[in-house]
Amino acid sequence: MTRARPIAVLVLGLGAVLAGAWQEPQFRAGTHTVSIYATVLDSSGRLVPDLKRDDFEVLDNGTPQDLSVFTNDIQPITIVIMLDRSGSMTRNFGLVRDAAEQFVGDLLPDDRARLGNFSNRIEIDPSTFTSDQKELLRILNETMQEGGPTPLWNATSAAMNALDSQEGRRVVLLFTDGKDEPPNPFGNVTLPQVRDRSQKEGIMVYAIGLADGCAPAPEPVATSTSVWKPSTDIRYQRRGPRIPIFLPPIGRMPPIGMPPIGGPRTPPPPPGGVPGRVPPNDPNNPNSRHYGPCARSEPDPGLAELAADGGGGYFELKGTDDLTSTFKRVAEELHHQYMFAFAAQTLDGKVHQLEVKVHQPGMTARARKSYVATADK
Repeated sequence: MTRARPIAVLVLGLGAVLAGAWQEPQFRAGTHTVSIYATVLDSSGRLVPDLKRDDFEVLDNGTPQDLSVFTNDIQPITIVIMLDRSGSMTRNFGLVRDAAEQFVGDLLPDDRARLGNFSNRIEIDPSTFTSDQKELLRILNETMQEGGPTPLWNATSAAMNALDSQEGRRVVLLFTDGKDEPPNPFGNVTLPQVRDRSQKEGIMVYAIGLADGCAPAPEPVATSTSVWKPSTDIRYQRRGPRIPIFLPPIGRMPPIGMPPIGGPRTPPPPPGGVPGRVPPNDPNNPNSRHYGPCARSEPDPGLAELAADGGGGYFELKGTDDLTSTFKRVAEELHHQYMFAFAAQTLDGKVHQLEVKVHQPGMTARARKSYVATADK
């Protein structure tokens, strides 16, 4: 018999132990033992960390289970923090760095972490998990890559791989502002594959999604019914089909006329590229994305699904003002989770539905929703 290894995946997660006050529970029968981590919230969304064993009921396919383990002690966490470095994130890199620094600062002495980022490559440093906050901060400030695509599910899978040989509670934290867009069309991990792995390995997912708009795109290409507005730039205007006129750098419209001999026969694009499009990979342009046109960034909807399935949390932000406080909230949740375990009575190789009930008015538990009832190999 071996000891089960509960996992937590976050795009954020943490935990710690105070001066040896908590010891990792000892399990028998491998996957015969089902472990669950739960976050309890009251009706206003505040954490409730001080409930007792009798306040809970755990159901396996609707049948109440006898708990072999219950604890609400602060527990150590092994975590991989994965940060999106896609092109659309360029203007927010500084804000994300500051929030991640705060998160690293909230790690407790027995927590261990690695810091990852994903764009053109997927990088996770250092080579082993560490409790050295100075080393994690050095990685955060010195090794992040430039903007590129968004291999979201590839990065999630890589974080799980990094945690594969670790004992105890394992967490992956994801932070992103976009949908899964890997750089190569073939050989990529999919959302169903990640969700299946989460279910089979007991992975908890925390994710923070940033929904952000971009500045208004330049006006569309001029037609017979639209003209470029005058400005201090040299631009061209058309009134009627394909009749360009010179627009000097003054604030009023000149008389209609033809451009100089040898001049352009169609209006050149305004500074910055073709109207309605933004040059890709331009670090000086806040609207530049790796795939070209400016578009509102929107987190992948699969993040919320993945987090809900594994019992983690998903936080979607509409701006960046509360980014640091959201990272801090994730740390607080992971440091104040309840842990349950019970011996699975039926090993039928099927997916079993889990439910954690709280016998207190207005309180709910967020926990993994299922497990696969298989024996150890």
